[in-house]
Amino acid sequence: MIKTSSVWFSRFPSVRRVTLLPMMGMLSALSLGASLLLSDIAHAQTPADMALYTNIARQIERQRLQDYAEVKQLMGGNVPDSVCTQGNLPQPVKRICDRFDATSRDIITRNGMTIGKFNEITRYCQQPSKPKECPR
Repeated sequence: MIKTSSVWFSRFPSVRRVTLLPMMGMLSALSLGASLLLSDIAHAQTPADMALYTNIARQIERQRLQDYAEVKQLMGGNVPDSVCTQGNLPQPVKRICDRFDATSRDIITRNGMTIGKFNEITRYCQQPSKPKECPR
């Protein structure tokens, strides 16, 4: 399950690249199966988990914004969508992508959450009717 997502510089709430599961389109199961999965996930989130997730997500977003600014400067102001999955990236940009991934993982684990739990809550917060306790 250690795969990084391709959407890195998209707007939060999910820390796209770090969430080791491709964040968007992850629930590509049958409609019924996806509903059952989301239903199970919906019941697994405690207020403490959500508070921790929100804190972690904000820390990662701050890092993402810093890294984005650095990449934007290196790329002359033109940052393509999903920049970290682009082929033939300049080496400095690739290093920033790798650093963001490692830093995000560190932020998650340093705060006492597993990558799996972070991914689970991210999927929960991506439901079409976004739960009110999810970061906005």
